[in-house]
Amino acid sequence: MNIRTKILLLFDNNGNEYVSRIQEGASRFGRSSGFAVQAENLFHSRKPITEFLESDSWAGVVLTPPLSDDRHVLGLIEERRLPFVRIAPLLDMDRGSTVVMDEYDAARAITDLLLRKGHRRIGFVRGPNQHLVSMRRYNGYANALGGKGLRIDPALIVQGDFSRQSGREQAARLFAAKPTAIFASNDEMAVGVIEAANAAGISVPGEISIAGFDDNAIARTVRPRLSSVRQPLEEMGEAACQLIVDRLRHAARGNQHMQVPFQVVERESVVEYAA
Repeated sequence: MNIRTKILLLFDNNGNEYVSRIQEGASRFGRSSGFAVQAENLFHSRKPITEFLESDSWAGVVLTPPLSDDRHVLGLIEERRLPFVRIAPLLDMDRGSTVVMDEYDAARAITDLLLRKGHRRIGFVRGPNQHLVSMRRYNGYANALGGKGLRIDPALIVQGDFSRQSGREQAARLFAAKPTAIFASNDEMAVGVIEAANAAGISVPGEISIAGFDDNAIARTVRPRLSSVRQPLEEMGEAACQLIVDRLRHAARGNQHMQVPFQVVERESVVEYAA
């Protein structure tokens, strides 16, 4: 393979479908434009990031959360003068090109769905703190409640890590606080909450409505099917590689910033609350 015909796609994420969906879109664009996309997940590797960056074959680098906000990583890439695109960053937005979705508005929109259904005690499963999008999603949830004059009840907030297991493990604390609905910061945790509800004999959505975030395949296969925010991850991966290639072909062009839309997808896991 000729030198500098590969795009490095970097992850530090334990969400398998999140990784695969972004990789699918990135690889699709790469194939159509003559670039190979090589994905590396630091979450499953013991290699330091410097080892991945040593190769002379990289045409550019795509960073996904939380690496897209890692200033050390950004500095290493800038030292090598490589074009880079950051997916879903929240800091230093003028640093490199970016592809974003409004995490705050998306979380507020899915919480608003629960509020429109009559729910007022809405639990929330937070994502890991090292992912800055976790705070954006929490803020969207909190501000949707505030818009209805509702106070945040700490008993209704639990800490997850984006894994299905953490949703199962934290669910009992939420159930004890008697929510009528729960919004989990991603689909994996939401499915974990559904599994915990089934094990505890709690009907979903009869007794508790559940909503997630990302709209991964699991949202459509779990029963009841999960209401979720559709995050267009394939399109984000494709757009990031497109911006890399565009920068390579038009070196004088400055940083570019692309925003993609989200969609609230309503399914059977959310119903009207009957007091």
